[in-house]
Amino acid sequence: MMRDRQWLTPFLIILLASCSPRTPAPPPPEMFNTPSSYPVGVNPTGIAAADVNHDGNLDLITPNFGSNDLSVLLGNGDGTFQDQKRTAVGIEPKSIAVGRFDADPYPDVAVIHHSDAVLLILSGDGSGNFHPTQREDLHKTPTAIVAADFNGDGNLDLAVSLMLDRVLIFTGDGHGRFKQTYAFDPGDTPTSMVAADMNHDGYMDLVIANNGSMKPGLAIYWGKGDGTFERSQHYPTRLRPLIVNTGDYNGDGFTDVVAIYSSESTLALFLGGRDGTLQDGINFGAEGGPTSVLMGDYNHDGKQDILITNNLSNHFSIAFGKGDGTFAYPPVSYRTGDGPFAVIDGKFNKESSNGLAIANNVSNTVSIYLAKEHPSAGKP
Repeated sequence: MMRDRQWLTPFLIILLASCSPRTPAPPPPEMFNTPSSYPVGVNPTGIAAADVNHDGNLDLITPNFGSNDLSVLLGNGDGTFQDQKRTAVGIEPKSIAVGRFDADPYPDVAVIHHSDAVLLILSGDGSGNFHPTQREDLHKTPTAIVAADFNGDGNLDLAVSLMLDRVLIFTGDGHGRFKQTYAFDPGDTPTSMVAADMNHDGYMDLVIANNGSMKPGLAIYWGKGDGTFERSQHYPTRLRPLIVNTGDYNGDGFTDVVAIYSSESTLALFLGGRDGTLQDGINFGAEGGPTSVLMGDYNHDGKQDILITNNLSNHFSIAFGKGDGTFAYPPVSYRTGDGPFAVIDGKFNKESSNGLAIANNVSNTVSIYLAKEHPSAGKP
């Protein structure tokens, strides 16, 4: 197990604080059915949901860092999945972006590889299999990838961040091919990006976590609508942000940002305004080794909650939102497989509410949590 976790060092340095609660924690609300588990490749580091075979059911894709391949789990539409299909890719695939890159109805995949510093484009054939169509040498280790339409032509483009100091923009032609058309320096060691229209001008912007020790913080780059970007704001942080995501956590209609820090098992929420600027971060704790974060209304009270996967404690936890940008404390926790590393939600059972799919990096599985129709717990 130690060997399985050693490769995480470049991306994740967690200081796990010990604690001795005086009384046992109460059981979490029963919001999910008993989870099911499906084998995938070795050391999955991400997960995506898409209807890859165009049958109306959501399927799952994981990049498997340790076995150099992708796993595809075809969904049956009832919350169960078929045995995995494997597609070999380059050495140590780290992250993927999924979308329709060409004119056919089947989703395609863009993969970034850690060791050989490559961007690989794969075309889906509608059966759950993918075939390489383009390879781009990046020359530096890639850290994150995002797919969005950055130039407003209706085709998906790609943004790829590189270790230390670079973001590359690849413009899609709508026929499955990409060409690098722009690059910029986002700051010190970008490790995570998310695309969102932060300033409400109709163009996609980029929110970037800069994890470097010299100038850690969040950077926002406003899209100009032509595939280029201009720096808007840099928000210095005391700790080093590793992962970033967005959502509207206080219900004001403006995009907020949540960041996972790579030490002290801490998260921070930055509330956004109409002009795309952010307020100072509000810190709150998480369990051991937070690795991914997701927004959703998990207790069905109409308020957005924060869900975090905790790689070292083998749980995911939910901080229930109060609707004003604050959250109930402490979060509630649910057991996962070993080393939960990435999470996605979706309607995996078409007859019920959204469920969760979690990629477990150490046990080499995907755990499926289907939402109960009528959760036994309301507001925490």
